[in-house]
Amino acid sequence: MTSTLLAALLNTDLFRVNAETMMLIGSAIAFLATLRWVRSREMREKYAVMWLLVGSLLLFCGLFPHVIMRFADQAQLSYPSAVLFIALAIIYLFSLSVSLSLSRQHRISTRLLQEIAILKYDLEQLRAASTTPVSQDSANEHA
Repeated sequence: MTSTLLAALLNTDLFRVNAETMMLIGSAIAFLATLRWVRSREMREKYAVMWLLVGSLLLFCGLFPHVIMRFADQAQLSYPSAVLFIALAIIYLFSLSVSLSLSRQHRISTRLLQEIAILKYDLEQLRAASTTPVSQDSANEHA
């Protein structure tokens, strides 16, 4: 009984979920989550900008679905295919930018680790040179 009642409620216009509604909900979630993570310092600003751009694009597509429909017509795709294509393109671009950032960070951390290793070696050499015993001849020369 409850499953048929729930199904009847979900089929009404009040609860009808289409691609535009999902994009609007997704953009609101993206905006709110991004702002929360930036405020709590869990996300850096450069990534926040990318997520806000994704949220803005979702918002734009949700508010102006005719743009997607026109793109679908021009590309000779069905509407769901066009939405999927746009979503995958966004995911690809975002993944690419994160991969580039991670590669840069890896190069920087490798260089810093190498510099730390050189500094540690130099420090050990200086400590070893300062703790070597002074010979008697050199001590007599200074006296």
